[in-house]
Amino acid sequence: MRTMAKQIKATKLDVLEYIKSEGLVEVWQLRDHFGYSEMTVYNKLSRLKKQGLVINMTEGKWELTEEGFRRLRFYGRE
Repeated sequence: MRTMAKQIKATKLDVLEYIKSEGLVEVWQLRDHFGYSEMTVYNKLSRLKKQGLVINMTEGKWELTEEGFRRLRFYGRE
């Protein structure tokens, strides 16, 4: 039985920073790290993808795009 971590209200930049720190992430990693449901993670990733900040080139694995890296640099979160 898995215990759910306390849900963290993460900003878009928090999620991008986490993805950057891991290189490639899967939904379960974001779910466990931030305490979100899988549906919430999929919704967040979908929004980030529409903004051109992440991509899932490898089935089930997500990574930052060049625009995602630029966004982090812009906000001093590299």
